[in-house]
Amino acid sequence: MALKIDVLQVGVLATNCYVLRTEEQDENDCVVIDPGSQSELIISFLDGANLTPSLILATHAHGDHLGAAAPLIERYGSQFMIGENDVVPASQQLDWLKSMLGDFQEPPAPSKPLKHGEMITAAGIDIEVLSTPGHTQGSSSFSIDGHVFTGDTLFKETIGRFDLSDGDQHQEIASIRNILFALDDDTVVLPGHGESTTISHEKEHNRYVR
Repeated sequence: MALKIDVLQVGVLATNCYVLRTEEQDENDCVVIDPGSQSELIISFLDGANLTPSLILATHAHGDHLGAAAPLIERYGSQFMIGENDVVPASQQLDWLKSMLGDFQEPPAPSKPLKHGEMITAAGIDIEVLSTPGHTQGSSSFSIDGHVFTGDTLFKETIGRFDLSDGDQHQEIASIRNILFALDDDTVVLPGHGESTTISHEKEHNRYVR
């Protein structure tokens, strides 16, 4: 599978919104991960590339990762999925975060709550769901063809914050060490903010989890 990945930085927190497709896919089908804000920008990109997302994934429940899901779902009829333990928090956003984002729209109930180890396929892309709690209780990472989309669990040489209402430092570090670091060393890490990295680089340079 030749995976093509585009990244759009959206919103005041510069969330990485990823658009995934395969070169082999005949249809103009794609998957969108973490549409956090600026739905007009995301829609403009999709329409300009003649793409239609059949699936929208959220790595976790925070508004800066799913605040633009509702407009995309309304426009394209996409399915929406999120980790099972973040379904309720997704509809109970922090007021300060919604205020900061400005254009947040509450997402609909998910088409399917996701569980650890589950395999889903959309737009010709096979997606393995990895439950990586700690940043939130329902945080998920998505392992796809030598890449892993980690949301706010693992960043380049640092980790996601764990001081919010449902965060847990020890749980987050365990998720990284036991789940993400079990992936191949050359796996490309695509986080929710900031630049990409690799599992091998994080094993060597990330002081929080060495």
